[in-house]
Amino acid sequence: MKTVVTEIEDLEKSVAKCEERLDVIERLQRLTMMTHEERSELKQEKKLLEQTLVDNRKKLKSLRWENGKSMIISVMILGVLYAGWMMYS
Repeated sequence: MKTVVTEIEDLEKSVAKCEERLDVIERLQRLTMMTHEERSELKQEKKLLEQTLVDNRKKLKSLRWENGKSMIISVMILGVLYAGWMMYS
């Protein structure tokens, strides 16, 4: 079973890979002579990677929000338990 933290780590790795590949594609487009077909293939791959990157960043943002909410709830429960322990001891 995956935890929120492992999902966040996996998405961060995926985002990093997409960013690296986008850098490579941009360098290739600028520095190499290509045919029109090769250039259009790279444009399609770049477009797909950019969309994947946007989707992964949205998922990452929502997972981080969920992780933050869980942490806040845990701290609140711990505070209530501590306050109860202090009252009765």
